[in-house]
Amino acid sequence: MSIKRKLAIIFSIIISSILLINSTLHYVSTSEMLVNDQIKQMEATADEIRVAVEHSELSQQYAEDLLGEQLRLAAIAALNSLDKDAAGVTNEQLSRLAEQLGVSHITLFQRIGDDIVGVKSSDPHEVNLSTKEWGYWYTAFNQLLDQGHVTIPEGQKLPHFWSGPIGVSSSDPDHIDKWGYYYDGTTNYIIDPYFRDIYQFKRFEESTGPKAIVEETVLKRPSLLEITAFNPTAFGEEPIVTKLDGNEYIDLENRPIRFGDYTYAQEERDVDSVRKAARSREIVSYKAELNGSTVLKTFVPVEAVRPYVIGLVTDYQVIQDVLNRQLLTNTLISIGLILFVFFGSSFIAGYTVRPVQLILRKVDEMAKGHLEVRIPLDSQDELGQLANGINAMSQNLQVYTEELRSLFEHNSSAIFSLDLNATCLNINPMAQKITGYLAEEVRGRSFLDFVAEKEMHKAVAQMEEVKKGEWRSFELFLLQKDGHQIEVNIKSVPIVVSERIVGFYLIARDVTESKKTEELLRKSDKLAVVGQLAAGVAHEIRNPLTAIKGFVQLIAKSEGAKKEYVEIMLSELDRIELIIHEFLVLAKPQAVNYQQKNLLHLLQNIIAIVETQAIMNNVQILLTADADIPSIECEENQLKQVFINVLKNALEAMPDGGQITIFVLRADEDRVLIRFVDEGVGIPDERIPKLGEPFYTTKEKGTGLGLMISYKIINEHKGELSVSSQVNVGTTVDVVLPIDRKLK
Repeated sequence: MSIKRKLAIIFSIIISSILLINSTLHYVSTSEMLVNDQIKQMEATADEIRVAVEHSELSQQYAEDLLGEQLRLAAIAALNSLDKDAAGVTNEQLSRLAEQLGVSHITLFQRIGDDIVGVKSSDPHEVNLSTKEWGYWYTAFNQLLDQGHVTIPEGQKLPHFWSGPIGVSSSDPDHIDKWGYYYDGTTNYIIDPYFRDIYQFKRFEESTGPKAIVEETVLKRPSLLEITAFNPTAFGEEPIVTKLDGNEYIDLENRPIRFGDYTYAQEERDVDSVRKAARSREIVSYKAELNGSTVLKTFVPVEAVRPYVIGLVTDYQVIQDVLNRQLLTNTLISIGLILFVFFGSSFIAGYTVRPVQLILRKVDEMAKGHLEVRIPLDSQDELGQLANGINAMSQNLQVYTEELRSLFEHNSSAIFSLDLNATCLNINPMAQKITGYLAEEVRGRSFLDFVAEKEMHKAVAQMEEVKKGEWRSFELFLLQKDGHQIEVNIKSVPIVVSERIVGFYLIARDVTESKKTEELLRKSDKLAVVGQLAAGVAHEIRNPLTAIKGFVQLIAKSEGAKKEYVEIMLSELDRIELIIHEFLVLAKPQAVNYQQKNLLHLLQNIIAIVETQAIMNNVQILLTADADIPSIECEENQLKQVFINVLKNALEAMPDGGQITIFVLRADEDRVLIRFVDEGVGIPDERIPKLGEPFYTTKEKGTGLGLMISYKIINEHKGELSVSSQVNVGTTVDVVLPIDRKLK
């Protein structure tokens, strides 16, 4: 498809999209406006229902209060006809009296222990009826008996009388009753006359109560389908079942629907809407398909003594009819505009695409690698700016490519370009020089083909880590083309394309000669402490010399030399010779020069020094470190001497091989911990406190000087050195060093 046609279609799509968006926004805004208007109407309707229900409830309360007054009069009349002691009253007598007074039943309640029990009643269900679990009713009974009047907020309170609200009978849940309780102190019981299934009250409620109000409101508004009053504390919850006197029932105040019908039910969503409206005290509404119709459900919270939520269901079709008429008008207008834009944009596109085709041809040449190509377009419009931008990009890309090639080919380090499978893609001239291979001989071969056999396991492990894209630094022995081995230090750099690792560079440096120099330096590192040790060892040398002098004097006075004296002298001379030998191994101390040093690099160098001896002893040395180990202020050569002493002691304690693990951790904010853990023969507990004393050693031919020097060096670094061990398990040496000696 040509650009001309594409532009025509694009313009048409843009205009169509704008028209569609405009129509959609207009449709949505109109829909929201109509819905909001409907919601406001429902809010007004709910307010009317609230006011009507409040008036109805006031009327009902007035009627209920009249019933309470009748019950009080009945109780006073019964008081005059009954014995003052409940024991003198019979159930039959109460039945006759109830019929005479025009009440359903009469029950006498008496305090027994910590309970108030129905002791006599015209209703058999109420005999032995316990009230201990009746909540505030039980509180009212106790106040009536103790004070002669009731002070709780619930119920109707008259002199010597209290009447609870109409409710379900606990003794017979099939009935709804109105009770009254009278006590003036002249009897040992409370008189409880009550009405059962108050039919006249029900007729009053049916004619003027919430049900009648709801029916009248629905009749006045044809679009209003249903009204429901929800109890927010019970709707959607497990039924709150009252269990009293062996009966189970749901109290009136715990019923989920206060009044009205609930046929348009979408219970889960309705529960959420009722709770949200009750909690936020704001109107909640939603549209739904229910009972074969599209309806709008509105939930209006009502503030009352017992708050509730009025749910109103209206027919959404009234709103939809208005929206459909508007949509048809907008659609006809949009079709005419789209046809006009399509033909107009076709003409404009033909003029626009000519310079674009020129740019396209030149860019295609650049894509094939001809970066020197330039687009000859001198116009000052956006297309001319685009051509100039492409020309500048091509020139910059050409310079950048040549710089990268120069960096690769003229680098003083050997560079190996590998894919994720460690296959060589290319090598630079320096890599060709140190390996003896040409780039053509290396491409397509695995890098592991150039690794010395003894280093193969190490190389494989390092390659696995390098594939993860992490920066790595390690040393390997590589094979040159003539078979010679060279030791190189390698750093890995991931190759990232579009935020994805596609390979990596290995940057190698030949360290064969530097390793030889390091070996010489390592030997000279042993020479540092002769002067510092002279004072500590002088006493030990003087003691055997004194013994020799004494025995020589004895020999001089003796007629013949004694063999045991000679043996003692020879033993002491051997001891002197051993101590002197230790001094000969040490070199003249160097000047102390504290500097900031990378502890991990220092330990890696030490491991490299003793690694050969470790391999010969079948010992593996592992280094594990926290990610945030800082540099520390130290004298590098002295710390090397300490760490070499510790590692050599560990190696000598593991004649059968094993593993030495070095942990580098943050001891706290200002210190680091270097922990050496071996799997050697261990040291008995009684010998550990003497470690570090001059000439105390656990080795058969040792002198104890090495560990003593180590303690001294760590002490001069303001650090701590401690040893713990378990026989036949291993030894742990902890070295704690401050990050900054001045802060110690």
